[in-house]
Amino acid sequence: MEERFKIIVIEHEENVRQGLVAVFEHHHFDVEATDNAVSGYEKARSGEFDLLLLDARMTEMDAAEICAGVRALHPRQVIFMLTADSDDKALVKGLTHGADDYTSVPFAYADLVQRAKALLRRTRLQNKSQSTTQIKLGDNIEIDCASLSGQGPQGQLEFTAREMCVLEYLYEHRGKTVEAYELLNQIWGYPRYLNTETRAVDIHIATLQQKLELDSEKPEFLKRMGDGAYQLSV
Repeated sequence: MEERFKIIVIEHEENVRQGLVAVFEHHHFDVEATDNAVSGYEKARSGEFDLLLLDARMTEMDAAEICAGVRALHPRQVIFMLTADSDDKALVKGLTHGADDYTSVPFAYADLVQRAKALLRRTRLQNKSQSTTQIKLGDNIEIDCASLSGQGPQGQLEFTAREMCVLEYLYEHRGKTVEAYELLNQIWGYPRYLNTETRAVDIHIATLQQKLELDSEKPEFLKRMGDGAYQLSV
């Protein structure tokens, strides 16, 4: 029997919202949908949904604020942003504040469903296998993967579940160059044939650099190794 997931869609555009409801229900998801950011936010805060599909262009409430608020209560909640191609600022802000991934409108519904299923399944596996890894970077950074937190020279460090999975994977492969597509496969759970854009990975890496490095422009630990590849040094 196919596992069922429960999702909430917060989307202001009626045609897009109805399309999302129809396609996800067709694929056996339980779906709630609203065009109101405030009421949608309150529902999402309940923690009863496996996935939050969030329009980055909501007007009643900032989408990044919704991400951060839900993430604060439910660190392992899966959040997917829906953005316009031209709205790069909203995309970066949303991913920085806790969204796991995004897709640009217009998008292929079938592709979105495949990515959502893959991300949800991988997240369930990650949640079941609680990490005991302790990460130490240099002399001043200590991170506890299980609590999604750590301590650095600038004080307390807090991570999203996706950031921690990325960091832990890079730590397990420390000293080696890891490509973005490998991270999409291993951390997001996306099959390689989906050929998903790597922008979400790149923004997660940038956010990690902001948290780990004294100077993210001249990183000591987490470095970019050319286009779409990264390396963690300890």
